[in-house]
Amino acid sequence: MDPAEEDGANDEQPEAAVSLKACFSQGLKHLHQRPELCDATLIAGGKRFPCNRALLASISPYFQAIFTSGFKESRDGEVLLEDMDPSVLQNLLGYLYSGELVFSPGSAEDLFIAASRLQLSPALTLISRFLMERISPENCLRLYMLGHDHNQPALLHGALRYLGLHFGLLFEHQDFLQLDLRALTRLLSSDHLVVASEMDIFRAAQRWARAEPSKRLPMLETLLGCVRFPLLTQEEVAQVQAETEQLGQQLEVHWQDLDGAGRLQMSGGLRQGMYQEKIICIKVPRLRDILSVSEDMDCYMECLNPITGSRTKLPALELVALPGCSVLDHRVYISGGKHADGSYSCALHEYNSPADCWTQLPAMSTPRSVHMFLTCKQKLFALSGWNDAGPLASAESFDVAQQVWTSIASLPIILRFSASAPYKNKLYLIGGDADSDEVVYKGILIYDTHLDTWAQVPLEFSLHGAVAVPMEAGICVIGGFFSRKVTQPYPNRRFSQLLPCTSKCFFMQEAGIVSKEVAIPPLPVPLAFAGATFFQGKIYVIGGVCTSRTHDAIYHWQPGEAAWTQYPENLTSQGTIVRRVLKCVTLKVPTLKLRALMQEASASRVAVGLADPQISLEKNEKDHPPPSDLAPQRPSSGGEL
Repeated sequence: MDPAEEDGANDEQPEAAVSLKACFSQGLKHLHQRPELCDATLIAGGKRFPCNRALLASISPYFQAIFTSGFKESRDGEVLLEDMDPSVLQNLLGYLYSGELVFSPGSAEDLFIAASRLQLSPALTLISRFLMERISPENCLRLYMLGHDHNQPALLHGALRYLGLHFGLLFEHQDFLQLDLRALTRLLSSDHLVVASEMDIFRAAQRWARAEPSKRLPMLETLLGCVRFPLLTQEEVAQVQAETEQLGQQLEVHWQDLDGAGRLQMSGGLRQGMYQEKIICIKVPRLRDILSVSEDMDCYMECLNPITGSRTKLPALELVALPGCSVLDHRVYISGGKHADGSYSCALHEYNSPADCWTQLPAMSTPRSVHMFLTCKQKLFALSGWNDAGPLASAESFDVAQQVWTSIASLPIILRFSASAPYKNKLYLIGGDADSDEVVYKGILIYDTHLDTWAQVPLEFSLHGAVAVPMEAGICVIGGFFSRKVTQPYPNRRFSQLLPCTSKCFFMQEAGIVSKEVAIPPLPVPLAFAGATFFQGKIYVIGGVCTSRTHDAIYHWQPGEAAWTQYPENLTSQGTIVRRVLKCVTLKVPTLKLRALMQEASASRVAVGLADPQISLEKNEKDHPPPSDLAPQRPSSGGEL
């Protein structure tokens, strides 16, 4: 051989490695084309489809049960699928072997039903997404019934949300009358219905029952159990009773003495159309700001509606430096902080938006300031912080229903100024100032609220003073002081001198993994210690510190957009300088009608639900005569009517 040729042969590059996933993908396609390698046959509409039982059983619990049952289908490998369109089955088998699913508006629902019957979860996810992208007033009730009948969460929840937004029109649709009792009950129980009054729920139930009176009127009482009676006025309750009686049904109602908070608790909460979301801006001052406050500084909380541009102040509350702040539906909570005299607070205050007032609740067991304060599953969590004793590793939770504080597992590392957020059943503390040596923490602490345990996940960078906003698929982390370099202890040095302020944003998934697939555009300017919240599909970032100076701009970003947009107005409408760190939460504020209902006398007779259906209305009236003009009066001992 010529030496040059020999050298050339040695220079040949090895073949590129083929991934195992690519091999499997290519192999499955060949397998589908080789009937002699198939060991099972599916039969639909008289057509036979050779396939491989191992593949079917590995993906579908339905086929796994068939091929391991010991019945005839397991022995001879033939499975008859009655009432299944052969073209639909061929489409699904093509997806299993090639990963390609062919969609068309006319066949998508049949494809969904077949995939549900065969328990092909990956295909169901894709088909549900296709259907939801094409949801309309004409098909939404049908899609809701599909999701309900097949217990498919993605389609069910998506259709339910769409129904909620258009409920006022859709309960007049002919398809509404085709819902079965279980599907209708689930719909009428939803918080997502955009209705101004519970009378709309009563009207919907009444219309459904009137469609087939002989069959459905006996079910009306079950449907009226979905009506949130505490959110009705006394006149509306009387109207429900009168109209139900006209249908030949006897309706009796429980009455109790309740104030506004009691009404909300007994009702189970407000529906979507009964409140507006507004952003509460909490201008949380530093200690030196407290020592030189102006007269109006006690009103340091502002309610902002970015849609209308309206701004209102919340009632005054005692001013403290760097307290914790969190929100739960229609209530804002402020915990701890530092007083102007240097003492630390353990107080917990609740702002109730229907009542438009503050209430002091049981205090924390430990005074705290500069602590993380989060809401998760009807509980408040006060984590770490600082007081006279120094940095704190302890943590405690407050059960909102029971009104009790309980100690929980201490943090493995003492943290301040972490980006913190709840997500699902866990709490996330991202970066921050670690321990008394003031080293920036390169990691994430994750607290499992069910197990009462902490876990640590490393980060590839240092982060301090960022803000975190939970979203449906994960957590958006915004700004802060950021560096990829190893940081050293820095006594007597400020963070702004140690780390550069950043405009970077990133998306974090449930396990504390920084996602490289979800891109969030950088902020227009570097920001730290900003307020941020999720409001009507957008993330709003308000105020903060730009390098070493305060910043009063407002930005918003909607997932999918290429950049942040600056809100027309600034945080300070008079152009005054913001000298306070900000926190922001999104609060549910009831409509004026409901707020008036909640602000009635401190305790009044309220209809709270249906009485025992076995007890007749006549007997109830005999034992407890109704008040004159059907307007309930206060009983002497808070009993029932």
